[in-house]
Amino acid sequence: MSDKEIQSDKKMISENDLLSETKAETKAEMDTISKQILELQEKSELTKSEKRRLSRLQKKVESLEAQQEEEKEQYHRDIYYMKEAIRQAKKAAVLNEVPIGCVIVKDDVIISRGYNRRNTDHSTLSHAEISAIRKASQKLNDWRLEDCTLYVTLEPCQMCAGAIVQARIKRVVVGSMNPKAGCAGSVLNILQMKEFNHQVELVTGIRKEECSDLLKAFFRKLR
Repeated sequence: MSDKEIQSDKKMISENDLLSETKAETKAEMDTISKQILELQEKSELTKSEKRRLSRLQKKVESLEAQQEEEKEQYHRDIYYMKEAIRQAKKAAVLNEVPIGCVIVKDDVIISRGYNRRNTDHSTLSHAEISAIRKASQKLNDWRLEDCTLYVTLEPCQMCAGAIVQARIKRVVVGSMNPKAGCAGSVLNILQMKEFNHQVELVTGIRKEECSDLLKAFFRKLR
C-alpha cells in the first residue's frame, strides 16, 4: 500500500474518530504522567532522585505517544484494507449473492481475496473467508497463516470463525456485525475462546456503515 493511498483514506477520518479509537486507559495514563511532570518542572530545584524520576516519566510519555501514533497508523491501514474487502463484496452482489467480501494481508500486502459464491458454486463452503483462506494457504504453501490479518465485511459465521482459528490467523478485522449468526462476539465468540490453543486479535466496526449499507441495499432489492 502506497503512502498516497493511505493519505487518501485519512481524509475520510476526523480527528475525533481517531481519538475515539485510542484506548481510554492510555489517555488517562498520559494525563496522570503529564501532571506529575508538570509538578516536577514547576519546582525551582530538583533533587537527584526527582531528576531521575522526571527523566523516567518523560521517556514513558514518549513511549505512549509512539504507541498512540502506531495505533492511528494501524487504524488508517484497517480503513484501507476494509475498502478492498468491500470491493470483493460488490463482486458477490453482481452474482446476486449476499455481498460479503474478504481479503487477507501479510506484511502489508494483500495475499488473497474472496467473496461469497455459495449459490453460484452450489456449495456451503463457498463463503468469502473460506475462499480467501484457501488461496492464502496456496500462496504461502502453508496451512498456517500466522502473522496474517483477515478483513471481512460481515462478522464470520461458526464455520468461518472455526477455520480462522484453525489457520492460526493472528488478527481479524470485521466491518458489520451479525447479531443473528455472527461468531465473533454476537451469538458467541469462537475467535477468542480460551479453551482453544489459539485466540485471535479482534477489531470490529471498521467501515461499519458502508458494509451494513451494502447488505441492506441487497436485501431491499429482494423484497
